[in-house]
Amino acid sequence: MTLLLFLCILPKYLINYVYWIIYIQSLVFSGGHPQQSCSKRNGYYSNFNLKNYMNYIRPFVHVKNDAKNKLFDFSVLSYNVLAQDLLEKNAFLYDWSNVKVLNWDFRKNLLLNEIKEINADIICFQEVQESHLNWFSYNLSNLGYNGVYKKRTHDHCDGCAIYYRNNKFILKEKVTVEYNQPGVNILDRHNVGIVLRLSPRHNDEASFVVSTTHILYNKKRHDVKLAQVHLLLAEIERVSYKGEKKVDDTNVPVYYPIILTGDFNLEPNTAVYDFLINGTLYYSNLQRPTLWSLNYQSTRPSMGNELIPKSLGITENSQHANILDLRKTNNHKRQTNDSLYSELYHSERKNNQVPTQSSDFKCGTGNIYHNFKFSSVYNNTSCSTYHDRWTIVDYIFYTNTDINLRTYMKLPNIAECQRIPAMPNRVCPSDHMPLFAIFNYLID
Repeated sequence: MTLLLFLCILPKYLINYVYWIIYIQSLVFSGGHPQQSCSKRNGYYSNFNLKNYMNYIRPFVHVKNDAKNKLFDFSVLSYNVLAQDLLEKNAFLYDWSNVKVLNWDFRKNLLLNEIKEINADIICFQEVQESHLNWFSYNLSNLGYNGVYKKRTHDHCDGCAIYYRNNKFILKEKVTVEYNQPGVNILDRHNVGIVLRLSPRHNDEASFVVSTTHILYNKKRHDVKLAQVHLLLAEIERVSYKGEKKVDDTNVPVYYPIILTGDFNLEPNTAVYDFLINGTLYYSNLQRPTLWSLNYQSTRPSMGNELIPKSLGITENSQHANILDLRKTNNHKRQTNDSLYSELYHSERKNNQVPTQSSDFKCGTGNIYHNFKFSSVYNNTSCSTYHDRWTIVDYIFYTNTDINLRTYMKLPNIAECQRIPAMPNRVCPSDHMPLFAIFNYLID
């Protein structure tokens, strides 16, 4: 009774009390969310122009290029657009965002405006929701794009897509990759990838390969991430193979240029990232499943010598063993039906695979390699998303053979990210930032 009387007599103190409780809570909780620590009122500064700030910290950087040969310029956008169903199923991750900006009707308009502003020749998307595919296809078709979509397997709602300008490119080959391989524990997740071979319309002999993927998110299962990348590289190797040439009396494979994009859920200097960049990894003595180095305090088992079973027909060099045999019997030339010789399972593939399997190939040695010399458009200090802290997990990799990086849209560093409100926000429609680069293709 006394409490009720106190509240009735002193309502203004009650208001002040509630205000301070809310204020103190906001300070406490923001301490666990550095991206919010400098924000006010749902992440917005008064008189703070977020659009101008994003443009300021994301300028176009021009790379010096002295090439004087005939060049073909093309641009690539890679973007995890955040599937709406995933946003709603994991709503607790977006508590800091204004409810209005989480609505798909709001986000899709921002997204379309971004696509138009960036105006890329090739767009690589991750987390495209299948139920929104008509919206993507309709709007991008109106902008002059054709596309290829691959939904994650099983009952997942989203997938990857690649769109390309119809008046600039000819689609020569398309491949979708399913990482789920029945009966293989390390490959029991439903992530996917896409591999396309495109040619400029004015020179259809000058092909290049563009690929995108969304690798498993699980922060501990780097063994699964490595196996998924291993399979993707085997398919990229198959599609990008041109033939062989003699170098010091040795046959050396020759490949079309490659652009590899996606949300890899990998930070720089992790084992799988180093494998992509360096082309080699000795995984046998790394911890399972984190791929951390073993030490005397480690209680986890090592990876051992076998990453994936030999029955999948993938060599330690990230190549299809049967297809290597096929090339040898055809004067090292690419065969248009080589996909029939793959041992990989694919839910959409007809049962017309060649049943024979090569038994003479190296695997299960604790080593893994690939033949590509990838560079990353972005350096290790860049940030593309917030995973408990600002970091980079999205990449555009490219091979330097006949392709040069000309321009890219900078990603912010950690310090620059501190003023960015929780994403999605009124300027950024996704919880990832878009990546953009322009390349020069040296055409003979």
